[in-house]
Amino acid sequence: MYTGKGSVDVSDLGVRADFVLRLARGIPKHKNYKLFFDNWFSSLDLAQTLSDQGILTLATVKANRLKGCALESDSKLKARGRGSYDWRVETQSNAIVVKWYDNKPVHLISTYAALDPEDTCRQWDGKRKEYVDVKRTYCVKEYNRFMGGIDLADMLLELYRIDFKSRSKWYMRIFFFLFDLSVVNGWLLYRRFLAAGQKPMNLLQFKTDVARALLSGASLATPKRGRPLSDADTNSQKKRNYTCRPPDSTRLDGQGHFPAWIESKQRYRVCVQAHSKVKCVKCEASLCFTPNRNCFLTYHTM
Repeated sequence: MYTGKGSVDVSDLGVRADFVLRLARGIPKHKNYKLFFDNWFSSLDLAQTLSDQGILTLATVKANRLKGCALESDSKLKARGRGSYDWRVETQSNAIVVKWYDNKPVHLISTYAALDPEDTCRQWDGKRKEYVDVKRTYCVKEYNRFMGGIDLADMLLELYRIDFKSRSKWYMRIFFFLFDLSVVNGWLLYRRFLAAGQKPMNLLQFKTDVARALLSGASLATPKRGRPLSDADTNSQKKRNYTCRPPDSTRLDGQGHFPAWIESKQRYRVCVQAHSKVKCVKCEASLCFTPNRNCFLTYHTM
């Protein structure tokens, strides 16, 4: 039952289940609509409550939320091999609980998808170093179909998540989450529309190139505190200018790469045996441009 506390509906199922129930209020009841979520939210009680409301569900579930549902042990399923499973039916809500063993056991609960029809899926075998066919139940297939992309996105976000430790500015966590999500989605689109035969960048390289492209358009100079240095102090300090290598997306875009003459010689970016007074105004890279060598063209085309 729900009890109104302010503007938030609260049930006896816990905060996590309340999130699902609140978001599911707009779903038409008894119209065979299906709702999918992961094991952070799911439980037998939540599946029964949604079933009473006429909403079909399929979700992974943690083993400690199955209220003593006796399923085969991990060791027995492992001995039977990948693709083995065990199942039970909860009679009150007519929900099925399936324990499917792949690289590790996975528990699923559903009020509409059961075991049949079974099929096979391609999974990576770490010992044999190849893909193998693994038997799976219908509920596993349905979950992968509708939740596989979400689980993959969560995994990719965790690989190179922006580390943000501030506790006061909670809205910054939302900003950095959306930024990470945008980069991951951009990388997936980049892989989808990559030219045939071209080797794709991994996610770390892609994220690094995005950071370099953003930094290349911003001024990193910041005013220094304290007393300004005199001319003598300034001349006594030896400074060396460093230029960050532009991302390949900028270097090879074929736009705005013009040579410019500089006063002091700098080491070549391509052939580092000599120095040059010619640089690219966009990449800020020193490149030779002579009758014998044209590293300027090589750098922007290869």
